[in-house]
Amino acid sequence: MRAAAMRYRSATRQRGLSLIELMVAMVIGCFLILGVTQIFISNQKSYLFQQGQVGNQENGRFALAILSQELSKAGYRSNPYQAFSKGSGQSCTFPEGSSVIANSATSVCIRYQASNRLDVSCQGTALSETDQASIDTPYDRLKENPVIVEKIYFDPATSSIICASGSGSQQLVTGVAALRFDYGSGSADLKTVTTYGTATTDVIGAVRYAVLMKSPGSASLQDTTDAKSPALTEWDSRYGTTLAASDKSAQLYQLLQGTMMIRNQMQ
Repeated sequence: MRAAAMRYRSATRQRGLSLIELMVAMVIGCFLILGVTQIFISNQKSYLFQQGQVGNQENGRFALAILSQELSKAGYRSNPYQAFSKGSGQSCTFPEGSSVIANSATSVCIRYQASNRLDVSCQGTALSETDQASIDTPYDRLKENPVIVEKIYFDPATSSIICASGSGSQQLVTGVAALRFDYGSGSADLKTVTTYGTATTDVIGAVRYAVLMKSPGSASLQDTTDAKSPALTEWDSRYGTTLAASDKSAQLYQLLQGTMMIRNQMQ
């Protein structure tokens, strides 16, 4: 009887895993971990791609809105019948009748008269109390409102569009890879545009602007830096630059552009 009980306890006693069973379990676990890791990496890339697109779209819309807003002010006068006299500001010299100066392909100077007492510069700076007091009505043929001079340019060191007005400067848009201005000029008497270029001494009737946005952050959004962005390649092809050759970040790029006719310079 005692011998039978001992045999029963021995048969029901829990046994450990064999080496083969342990190795099989480890292999299965490794495959599961590898699959989970691949899913995580794929989701992370998808998230970074979407964030890069959203960043480019938001910054791009803001860049176009800012450039359109400021260029639309160029040439405004409280008395439309009185042309601008000679003037200067922000290291720019304005000939008589001119409201836009083509500094370079990445820099432009504009001037306009304040339209009302609440008008502000591109930096959001309000008019001085003296200038505010001098404005009676938006249109006054008997006098000229205070003149505001702005310089809008691209700063490659900070990858941003900057506006200088008065004694200071302010970043307007960040995440910018490149900026390009093309100035339209033609017959001043007929107020038409016949040619566009990056430099001109003629009266400017229109300004074309193109902005190359770069996705924010430093994380790679592509598997390899050899797969260049089509927008980056298009920018190089259009403007003769070599940004694609020097870019090693594999970030997302977006090209945006627009045109603004200068007030009182076009028919």
